[in-house]
Amino acid sequence: MSDLGLRMESEPRSRRRGKDDNSRGGRRGRGRKKKNRSGCAVSLALVIVLAVVGGGGYWAYGFLKDRFGPPPDYSGNGSGSLVVEIKQGWATPQMANELKRVGVTKSVEAFTKVAREDKDQRASKIQPGAYTMAKHMSAKAAFEILVNPKNKQDYILKPGARSAQVFDSLAKTLKVPKEKVEAAAKDPSLGLPPYAKGNIEGFLFPASYVAAPGMDPLVVLKEMVARAVKEYDKIGLTAKAQAMGKSPYDMIIIASLVEAEGKTTDDKGKVAQVIYNRLGKNMTLGLDSTVNYYLGKSNVQLTNKELNDTSNPYNTRVKKGLPPGPISNPSKAAIDAALAPPAGNYLYFVTIDPVVGTTEFSKTEAEFQESNRKLQTWIKEHPGQ
Repeated sequence: MSDLGLRMESEPRSRRRGKDDNSRGGRRGRGRKKKNRSGCAVSLALVIVLAVVGGGGYWAYGFLKDRFGPPPDYSGNGSGSLVVEIKQGWATPQMANELKRVGVTKSVEAFTKVAREDKDQRASKIQPGAYTMAKHMSAKAAFEILVNPKNKQDYILKPGARSAQVFDSLAKTLKVPKEKVEAAAKDPSLGLPPYAKGNIEGFLFPASYVAAPGMDPLVVLKEMVARAVKEYDKIGLTAKAQAMGKSPYDMIIIASLVEAEGKTTDDKGKVAQVIYNRLGKNMTLGLDSTVNYYLGKSNVQLTNKELNDTSNPYNTRVKKGLPPGPISNPSKAAIDAALAPPAGNYLYFVTIDPVVGTTEFSKTEAEFQESNRKLQTWIKEHPGQ
């Protein structure tokens, strides 16, 4: 008998019986449990193998495919329509996340895979902007839309456009009633500075904006206003206006006049000079553009009744000082001219060819009348303009 056996037998018999009436049987029982557990493991493994070989093969294939196969993807060009905005500075993963978020593509991985495997590496050329896409598109179809710049649907706000013109064209771009755009232009949340007095004219900064069918006009207008406020702050509009003895709103009004009348950068500076010189001499500004603005027209030749209408608050032919508000949305060049006009003694200007934009500036009444005769000749040669 081994030492191990002696040590085991040293336990009192009564206690051994109390724990196990048949010590051999107990040991054999414990041996059977271990054997049974090993047998269960073997049986389970066998079942799994049989499942793979038999009817469970489909489950196993799906399990492996989900982890090692192609990423989830839709097929075809999808259906429906929605606007996707690609923001400035986005890399491919950010674009992929946005496409997945709005339901265009089925997975982030599918789009990034297409972009990565594109032989021309066109993903780096995708431009920020708005794109009209569809729900449940294949990643390849979505990628092809984004890499084609012709599919970008940005809205270009041109310098000198009046707010009414912007509302009309924006309504057509967004495919909403013009009244909805006009209502958005009066929304208190637009972000207009206090000195704007709630008037959006002059605060739609000329630039390119994200705008496509289905978008909320308030969102687009907010972006235009925010851009204007940012640009005006950047050039120090308030401080520079104060240094010139003007309010920031006065400067936007003057810049809008400069934009409407000056065709070239050089002309804009001279127009600003004329405005300041005439204001300094307490003369009327005598601008047809302000009369036209109130009438909602853009006529080269106005009637005497229109030119002498004192009920028109924008009639600078008969009223001295600045008009009550901006008459257009000025460019940065016009604002720069308004803030820093060149020194000189010009008091008059006439656009002798309204189509080309040729403008003559003069210091005397006689010179002005000579330029005006040239304009009248042009009008006769271009009836109906």
